[in-house]
Amino acid sequence: MKNLLIIGARGWGREVFGMLPDCQGYGTEFVVKGFLDDKVDALAKFDDYPPIIDSVEHYEPQEDDVFVCALGEPKWKRHYAQIMLDKGGKFINLVHKRAYLGKNTGLGQGCIISKEASVSCDVHIGDFVTLQRLATIGHDASLGDYCNIGAMCFMGGGSSVGEEAIVFPGSIILPHVSVGNKCTVGAGSVVVRKVKDANTVFGNPAKIIDL
Repeated sequence: MKNLLIIGARGWGREVFGMLPDCQGYGTEFVVKGFLDDKVDALAKFDDYPPIIDSVEHYEPQEDDVFVCALGEPKWKRHYAQIMLDKGGKFINLVHKRAYLGKNTGLGQGCIISKEASVSCDVHIGDFVTLQRLATIGHDASLGDYCNIGAMCFMGGGSSVGEEAIVFPGSIILPHVSVGNKCTVGAGSVVVRKVKDANTVFGNPAKIIDL
């Protein structure tokens, strides 16, 4: 039995803790040990959560520890996951029992696949990818490392999202359209053409905006 530590005790970390009892392997392969967060009072206003044990920077992985990184911002997800990876920490995938993964679709390490997410066949999902509730991924799509796909998003067949990209809830990426690395797709957007690296797009059709 492994002991799971959740990196991040803020909003998404609390949501991830809440979904754990419905994830594959909970109680048979792993149990919850607690959170890692440098904000020691992050859970002070909330009840019935496991403790914040330490910060990521100070914690040393134990033999039976495994980790999941529950941070919403991709660049910080990469940052803190890498700290633990450099210490030899091992990350697991959290897959909700009511998520669907199609034929020939595998996951990298450290992925979080939420309730009623649906992934079609022959999809590439990299490391530390998050699919929130009701996200739908079409056949032959590709999701880069550390990207986040929000609730109720749709990616058409053959589309792609690059590393550290974030697609906010309710967005649609049309088939065979690519969104580059470190891009942001605003909530409810419809992406109809290629988005180059490090751009923010919003609207229907999605257009580049300056923030």
